[in-house]
Amino acid sequence: MKKFLPFLMVAVLLAGCVLPSSRPPENPSTQPTLSDVEMQTQLAMVLTAMPTQTSAPQTQPTETPGLVIVTATHSPDQPTNTTAPAQPTATSTPEPPQPTATNPPPTATTGPAFTPAPGDPRSHLGRPSSTDGMDDALAWVWPAGPDDFSALIFNDGWMILTGLTDKLAWRLANPEGAAFGDLYLEATFKPTDCSAGDQYGMIVRVPVLADADRGYLFGFTCDGRYSLRKWDGLDGAKGKLTRLKDWTASDAILKGTNQVNRMGLMMVGTRLLMYANGQLLGEVSDGTWTSGYFGLYVGSSATDDFAVMVDEMSYWKNPTP
Repeated sequence: MKKFLPFLMVAVLLAGCVLPSSRPPENPSTQPTLSDVEMQTQLAMVLTAMPTQTSAPQTQPTETPGLVIVTATHSPDQPTNTTAPAQPTATSTPEPPQPTATNPPPTATTGPAFTPAPGDPRSHLGRPSSTDGMDDALAWVWPAGPDDFSALIFNDGWMILTGLTDKLAWRLANPEGAAFGDLYLEATFKPTDCSAGDQYGMIVRVPVLADADRGYLFGFTCDGRYSLRKWDGLDGAKGKLTRLKDWTASDAILKGTNQVNRMGLMMVGTRLLMYANGQLLGEVSDGTWTSGYFGLYVGSSATDDFAVMVDEMSYWKNPTP
C-alpha cells in the first residue's frame, strides 16, 4: 500500500464532525520512506501552516475514558463508574448538504498480505468488497483539510487525522455514494505521541452523511482499552452519549506510541461484534440504527494535537460472524 506521494490536502465538502469530551505488523515492502520522527516533524509543520476554519461547529460531547455519560438500560455491559458526566458543547447549526461524489467507486482489492489466525474475520470472509490504501483522499472521497476540530492529510501512503481540540472529532468517507447495511469494517491504526486516555477509532451507521450527528463509536485508547458508544446529537439540547460497552482493558490491544492495531467491527442487524488484531473482544446488541455511513475519529485526553496514522481501511458487505 505504501508509495511515496507528495503532500496532498484535498478540501472536499463532506461531513466532518466532533463529539464533546501502531500500524499492523509491518512488512518491509510496506514501510513508509519517512521515519516516525520525520513524519511527526512534517505533520507539526503542516499543522502550523494550516488556515483557521471559521464555519460553525456542530454539537460535540467532551468525553474522557472512565467517565460515565449515560448508562445504557438495555445492554448487559453496564458501566460501574458513577463519576459525574462530562458535558457536550452547545448545539450549533449543521453544515449544509454535501454534493454527490462524482468519482467512480473503487475496485475491490485483496487487502494486506498476511495469513489471518482462526477466528479472525479475514480468515473466512475472503476478499474485501473494497480497500482504501490511503494514498490520497479520492478513492473513498474523504474530506481532507482542516476544520475547527480536526485536520486530515494524506502523506506517503498514510492518512493522518489530528484532533485540534479536547473533543472527539471525525471525518466520514463516501466510497459508494450510499449508506451501508450489514458490514464488516476494518482499519489499521498507528497513534503518534499519546497519553493513556487518548483515543481513536471508527464511527459507523451514521444516518445522514451531511449532518454526521449520530452513530456508533468504536474506539481504542493508548493504554489498551476499548469501548462501544452511541452518540445522538439530536437528543436534547446537548445530545446524549450512551455507553453500550464501557471502557475495558484487553491484552489484544497493543499499548503506547507508534504501536500498530488492526480494529474491526462487524455489524449484522442489531449485532455489533468488536475485534482487535483479529481477536473477538465482545458483542453487544443495539438496533437504534441498522445502516448508515462510516468514518474515523480521534480524541485527545491529555496530548495536544494528538494524531493517529491510518495505513489502510477495508470493508466486506453482508458478512457472517
